[in-house]
Amino acid sequence: MTELSNRSLDRGIVVLESLARNGASSLAALHKDTGIAKSTIRRLLATLISHRLVRRSVSDKLYRVTIALPAGAGESAPQEMSGLIDVAMPRAAELTRQVEWPSDIHVLDGPCMRIIDSTRPLSPFHMYRGIINRRINLFGSATGVAVLAAHSDRQIREFDAITRGNMSLGLARFGVNFERYMSEIEAARARGYGTRLGVYRGETVLDDGLAAIAVPIFVHGEPNAAISLLWPRAFQDAKGFAQAHLGPLKETAALIAEDMGRLFPPDGGPGWPRA
Repeated sequence: MTELSNRSLDRGIVVLESLARNGASSLAALHKDTGIAKSTIRRLLATLISHRLVRRSVSDKLYRVTIALPAGAGESAPQEMSGLIDVAMPRAAELTRQVEWPSDIHVLDGPCMRIIDSTRPLSPFHMYRGIINRRINLFGSATGVAVLAAHSDRQIREFDAITRGNMSLGLARFGVNFERYMSEIEAARARGYGTRLGVYRGETVLDDGLAAIAVPIFVHGEPNAAISLLWPRAFQDAKGFAQAHLGPLKETAALIAEDMGRLFPPDGGPGWPRA
């Protein structure tokens, strides 16, 4: 290895360490933290992204590591999740170009959903920008309802047991018991998509004013991710919105699942994390 190659490798490691230490970062923040010229950082990031060690989120334009590193800030994603982002975002972007409304991609992360990216910046309709890696209530969010509806009643009861009494992640947040909640799940199963629980107003301090419909993404046969479409709640009810846009949403979820099976076969490495 030449001295120039060694120097490039050293600088690439410095950039990775900065991302691991500080979490999601802009180009300016990386420059400030590392002292490396911005033009050099751009080249290094392009290489790291091509090797799927780093990704740049569509939603907030920040760079993130996709691998666990010793100095990690808790934001790195499993490689399978990184693969889902790579596959899902082009499909989600195409969906937004088609219907114009923005789309979020969420994954099941223990007892909650987690937003991994969004096409909100690509939509002509300006609305509250979601925060990447934010934990989302599993029981109240449209994506959570969509994912739970694809699980068995026994599995849903297990999620309830894990989060019981938790005022952030559990049903206690909404003052709804398990039996009442299961009627919402049966309704979601019947209509073929998830919607926000009636009392759920997002994860912001104030009501975000949004409504959403969502369907699960089956990754290697497991409904552990979901894709949603969002719109201002005052614009239209969920039934009317779904009549217009559920078809493209379901088609997008199916294409993502198909792409994942083709590009990341389950026998080609570690399996998708199970619920």
